[in-house]
Amino acid sequence: MSSRSSSRFATAAAIVLLMVSALPAQANPAASFQRDLVELLECRASPATMQAVTTALRGARYGTPQERPAHLKGWSFTRSGDEEHATTLIDMPVTLTAHGITTHRVVADDMGFSIPIDAGQRARIVGENGLRHRSNTLREPFQVWSPPEASGDASSPGAIVVSSDGEGYRVGCDYPGPMREARVPPRLRETATASDVGAALECRADDAAMQRIANLWERVSELSPLAWPDNVRAVAEHEYLADGQEMPVMVITLEQPAALKGLAATSLVLAYGGYLAADMGDARLKAVLDAIGLGAADRQAEGHWMREASREASSGYTRVQAFSVISTDGGAVLAGCMTSEVRSAH
Repeated sequence: MSSRSSSRFATAAAIVLLMVSALPAQANPAASFQRDLVELLECRASPATMQAVTTALRGARYGTPQERPAHLKGWSFTRSGDEEHATTLIDMPVTLTAHGITTHRVVADDMGFSIPIDAGQRARIVGENGLRHRSNTLREPFQVWSPPEASGDASSPGAIVVSSDGEGYRVGCDYPGPMREARVPPRLRETATASDVGAALECRADDAAMQRIANLWERVSELSPLAWPDNVRAVAEHEYLADGQEMPVMVITLEQPAALKGLAATSLVLAYGGYLAADMGDARLKAVLDAIGLGAADRQAEGHWMREASREASSGYTRVQAFSVISTDGGAVLAGCMTSEVRSAH
């Protein structure tokens, strides 16, 4: 090799060494992990990042402190709640900022990872992201704000979700994947349409429609609001008084109304004893009675009108369906279908 070629080689090598020395040092594991965790909390994480963060935190939670990587030393994991609603509070020795909120704490539960927020932060996040409110008094979380299904951003890895935690609120994400797919058991995935509900209120639903309505009730009473059918806004226990008698019911509030004989109804009522009805809201009692075709001859007691709609004998029992309207002591009008079974005569 000539001296000139050798000189050029030396010069090139020197340039390479200078370029290498100018590159940033290998990323700090702590900073890298924190960046990944923020991506996860802000619904921007890829499946690989989500899996890596989840695996690392699970290992730190269930392993011994000595086994933890250096960037997770000093993190504390506190379990609270019962077996069904277990929550782990993860307190960090450093802060992170997600959704514009700086915190020392991350919460892990069956909805994923989230951070605590106050009422003002909740209002800001809900408003900025156009989230829809759902409420549930039957089980936690009692309130959830999530994107409507129809307006979900398909380009985003996850969807922002805000929920109540009894004392405050949390913001986290709903990511697609096994957890979302397993949220609704296959047997409950087909639920009632507005036509099914209208038919049931009018005592003309077939067995398939009634099964879809049963699926609807089970989903809203047993599952998280994130697993509800898209048309459901709220579910609650309620108690009406009718002629001085207590009438405990479960009420489902719909986003879009169902129709009962041409009258709109957004609150479905399920009472013990086979009564499926609608709270008719602002509709006047006479208008409801006229629409259903009930009159003085159908009055059963003070504030109660009923007339048989159908009768079907099967397996030693007769199933009777009857139109029923109840005027409650508080002024509400309930209208729907009462179903009962009586033993058939031999």
